[in-house]
Amino acid sequence: MKQNNSKKIIQSITNDVMEAIQSGSLQEWVKPWQSFGFPWNAFTCKEYGFLNAFWLTNVLVKFGFIYPIWATENQWKKLGYSLKVGESPKTEVVYPYHVQIPIIPQKNTTVEEGEDEQGELEIEYKSCLVHRVYPVLNISQVKIPDCEYEMFVKKTVQNAPESVSEFVKSIKHKKEEIGNDRAAYVVQSDTILMPKKEYFKTEADYWAVYLHELGHWTGAFHRLNRDLTDGIRNYAFEELVAELCSAIFAGEFGFSGELQHKEYIGSWLRILENNPRAIVKAGYLAMEAVEYLKKEANKGVGAR
Repeated sequence: MKQNNSKKIIQSITNDVMEAIQSGSLQEWVKPWQSFGFPWNAFTCKEYGFLNAFWLTNVLVKFGFIYPIWATENQWKKLGYSLKVGESPKTEVVYPYHVQIPIIPQKNTTVEEGEDEQGELEIEYKSCLVHRVYPVLNISQVKIPDCEYEMFVKKTVQNAPESVSEFVKSIKHKKEEIGNDRAAYVVQSDTILMPKKEYFKTEADYWAVYLHELGHWTGAFHRLNRDLTDGIRNYAFEELVAELCSAIFAGEFGFSGELQHKEYIGSWLRILENNPRAIVKAGYLAMEAVEYLKKEANKGVGAR
């Protein structure tokens, strides 16, 4: 696969995310996650990043695949499986990597006492981020006995409110219940402000907003250290990161995938229009926030 394909994939995903944001819903991607979880690699047993997850879910829906389980042909072979007759990769995944580009300074020649002295050249290197693409195949394209599917297929959480409640309570954080309908994360006091549940249309809406604010909470300087300053652009981008964080959990806990902070839609669209690679960064930061919250929840220290 050509490296240039990565640019097309990133632009296509950006367009899809913009379309979802304009419609006020991420349901197209979240719905498949609700049944069998986030797209993951059968060989490494790791979930794909946000960028690839959106892309692979698109392909899942397009070709009518059921399970979000993928791997390269070589990885399937290492697992002991071969492709079904006539099957070939229908998509690729994108992986970032850094290349070091040498910056060679001009030669520095001085004349001293009639002799030429050439200073030693010190070559510096500049790191550049590029993307490679790898063709992958869905588990439905591979010859796997039915009795072995259970090694790969995992059902997601079915009782969302109860499960997400336990998850949130296991994360040590400061939370105050307030008497209005505006949730917020206050940086100065490191506190999440949440309205009462009865102020929300559904309990799922309440937890979606709570997870959004926990997404902000991860960005504090003593945690993941994101830019939480009050600049309009910074603020809008951080809101997008937090909303994507909530969307990822929506799939895991069975929420609808409806955007909870629609007042920022215009700002998000401007960011994505002006910089297509913004979705790469926002998706990476959202996944980082999700993983951070999972680690905190696993500690099980509880909320205050």
